[in-house]
Amino acid sequence: MAKGELILFWITMGSYLLAGGILFYGLMKKEELLFKSGVWIISMGLAVQTIGLGLRWYHSGHMPGDNLYELNSVGAWIAVLIYLCLQFYYRKIRVLGAIILTISILMMLYGISKPHEIGPLSDEYQSGWFYVHIISSFVAYGCYVIATAASFFILLRKNPEFFQDKLPSSDFLEDISYRLIAYGFVAHAIMIASGSVWANKAWGSYWNWDPVETWSLITWLIYAFYLHARPFLGWRGKRLAWITIFALIAIIFTFWGVSHLPSKEYRHA
Repeated sequence: MAKGELILFWITMGSYLLAGGILFYGLMKKEELLFKSGVWIISMGLAVQTIGLGLRWYHSGHMPGDNLYELNSVGAWIAVLIYLCLQFYYRKIRVLGAIILTISILMMLYGISKPHEIGPLSDEYQSGWFYVHIISSFVAYGCYVIATAASFFILLRKNPEFFQDKLPSSDFLEDISYRLIAYGFVAHAIMIASGSVWANKAWGSYWNWDPVETWSLITWLIYAFYLHARPFLGWRGKRLAWITIFALIAIIFTFWGVSHLPSKEYRHA
């Protein structure tokens, strides 16, 4: 990693940490100025992160997504970007930034702890399907992170003495979560389908049941159950919130934990 990119990475981290602290404090005090300040700092941090990822793209000659550092960095970037876009239309979701930034910071710290040298893509990654696969996975992850943040606050609203008057209504949070999971579910399906086509072109098989493929399918099925549980089973509130949180844990395991499972072959993307 170039020195300039590393500096931009830590400036981004500092911005997100500061903004997250301001948003948490704004939640305690319920002051609109604090939320506005937090969003402004997040925007600055995202701009810096965009420059850093752009530099990496320029020096490597390909879109970031070749290793765990790049995957985690871009995953955090897209989650923050979607959040910033949504908060322009739904001001009440600004409070979700506190959780979204916490998850994004943990992702970025995990990524920087892994090898992050800049290099060209190997031959099997030289495919348009690879880019479809990666971009759709980023969109799905970003939607899922924000949906999980909304579900987390649904659970916090169960404390009537402190959080109920500081958070959006449970119905609003659940509606935002459900819509985002629906969008993420479609992107997730595109990720699995494009990954299969790419795998066939690169390795001669559409599906090998390796750990990443298997767990990607499992997480997709969990979200499928979530989307059906509300209209067909009548599940609402805490039940749906816990499914969302459990599903994101499964997503995190897919990308962070699967590599530690015993396997003869492992592909991170």
